[in-house]
Amino acid sequence: MGVSLRNRNFRVYLVGQGVSNTGNWLQQTTELWLILELTGSGTALGLHSVLRHGPVLLLGVFGGLFSDRADRRRLLLATQALLAAVATTYAVVAWVSSPTLVLIYSLVAIQGLINAVDNPLRRTFLRDLTDEHELSNAVSLHSTTTTISRTVGPALGGFLIATLGVKWSFSLNAVSFAAVFGSLLAIDRARLRPAALLGRGRGQLRAGFSYAWQRRRIRNTLVLSAIVSIFAWNWHVLVPGYATIVFDGAAGLYGSMVAALSAGSFVGAVFTARAARLGGRHLTASGFVLTVALVIAATAPTLPIGIVGLVLLGASGTAFTIGAQARLQLNIEDHMSGRVMALYSVVFLGGRPIGGMLGGWIMDLSGPRAAFAAGALVVAVTLIVSRVGRRFRTVDGAVEVVSEDGSSKGGSNGQGGRERDN
Repeated sequence: MGVSLRNRNFRVYLVGQGVSNTGNWLQQTTELWLILELTGSGTALGLHSVLRHGPVLLLGVFGGLFSDRADRRRLLLATQALLAAVATTYAVVAWVSSPTLVLIYSLVAIQGLINAVDNPLRRTFLRDLTDEHELSNAVSLHSTTTTISRTVGPALGGFLIATLGVKWSFSLNAVSFAAVFGSLLAIDRARLRPAALLGRGRGQLRAGFSYAWQRRRIRNTLVLSAIVSIFAWNWHVLVPGYATIVFDGAAGLYGSMVAALSAGSFVGAVFTARAARLGGRHLTASGFVLTVALVIAATAPTLPIGIVGLVLLGASGTAFTIGAQARLQLNIEDHMSGRVMALYSVVFLGGRPIGGMLGGWIMDLSGPRAAFAAGALVVAVTLIVSRVGRRFRTVDGAVEVVSEDGSSKGGSNGQGGRERDN
């Protein structure tokens, strides 16, 4: 399925990350269900998102700077050890008694702080594992594996919650860390690509911001990712209410809805991994399909139609996120990779607490349907504005009309030009 799979180090890393990420999503699904059981509040679910992803929003750029400076393999071993300690705490408490709301929020906050470093670090480490000709395929396969984990983890979590209980869900996640430790220790360090590590200096964070802002493809991708994260990728907060409030279901229906999202995510991941190019058009197309999916979820008159909307939501959302990450990785230089990918983590993962709180508030005020509809409206307007902006650019004071294939037609100054947006 790709040239990067011939690279043993990458294969080993990919397997470990796939198993560990599956456990991570299993744990998150269980946390959300427990919070809903304990509070019955959409706002409480939104607070979970704030605690889990808020540290990435506030501290993610520093995590990216660490990624540009440090031995990434050793730093990954440290962050994964800390995350394993959190998972083990959950498992022990679940077997002894029952996790309280305070404990859940505390552990989620700790995990959020660790993820502020771990998330950009894992993405940047791909550059150490692969050669230049392997990187594009490696980015796509890594994103696809992460998406499959997001597919299997929540589905497995919903099944375990409904059958064996939360203690087995937490325990399975704790055990999954053995895979990531084994993979990191099995990597042949002699075959790692020497990283252009950054020395200590002043103004390095500012340089990262400037680098991203001055490059149109990177800037536009980050802006679109932020909008999608805040207004469309808050389904983890909305789906529990969608199952219980809109369709009067319980744990079984919640698990089915999560499975529908997961199945859609799998389809979107496989489709995107097979795409020849992942450029601006891919982001626009997947964004518009995402809007349609949100509209279906908001207006579904019956449960089957609602499930179709969730499948489409999972597929299009996953296609967008994989495309965004691949586009960034292929347009940044090595010495800036940690900081730029940290900015992606900030706008996408860091945007989720904002979207989670906003979605939870709208759900409490007007119901899950209204929250889905609001997301559809904002994403649609953003994509239309972005599309119009790409077709009409100012070049030396003249308006440049850009054709569908990216070629420009001369403006009033009679000068032509060509600029690819893919």
